[in-house]
Amino acid sequence: MNARRRRFMRPVAICLVGSCLALAACTSSGTGSLLVSDHTQVYRASSGWSIKVPPGWHARQFSDTRNGITSSGVQLSNVGLPLPSLVPGYPVQVNDRVLPGHGIGLIIATDPDPKLQRGPIQKPPLPVPNGRYWNIGSSPRGAPYIETLWFRAQGMLLIASAKIGPQTTSHDLNVVASIVKSLH
Repeated sequence: MNARRRRFMRPVAICLVGSCLALAACTSSGTGSLLVSDHTQVYRASSGWSIKVPPGWHARQFSDTRNGITSSGVQLSNVGLPLPSLVPGYPVQVNDRVLPGHGIGLIIATDPDPKLQRGPIQKPPLPVPNGRYWNIGSSPRGAPYIETLWFRAQGMLLIASAKIGPQTTSHDLNVVASIVKSLH
C-alpha cells in the first residue's frame, strides 16, 4: 500500500471505530446508559423524576418482564454490573453473585409484583438507607445485603433497592445516601 493511501485510511479507520463505539453506547439492547464520568450527571426518567449519578458511577436503564410482570427503571452502581433480572416474588435487585465485596448497586424502578409487601410508602425527599425506614433483608455473614424502600414520585409507585457488598466503607455508604437524597 502506498504512503498516500495509508495516510487516508488511518483517519477513516479512526472515524469508523469512533462511530461504532458511539452507536454501541446508545443502543445497548433497548436500554440507555450514562457513561462513567469524572463529574456528577443527572439521570432523568421519562416519568419526570431525576437522580444524581456521582463521578465514576454507572447508570443503566432497564426493563425486564417475567410471568406477565414488568419492572423498569435505572440501576446505579459503583462498579460495572449486568442489568438486573426480575424474579417473581422478590423485589427487583442487583445480582449479588456478580457484585464484588466493595460493590454497591442501587435500583430505582417500578415493581408491580402482587406478591411483594409494600411497607410504608415514602415520598421525596427520601430517607437514607440506614435500617430505620428501609427494610433490610437477611443475608449470611460476609455476603451482600439488601435494603428496600417503597416511595411515590411523580404519581408513580417505585421501589428503591440497594444491594450493599460486605466490604463497603462508610464513605461508600455516604455516597449512596447522597444519591438517595438527590431524588426529585
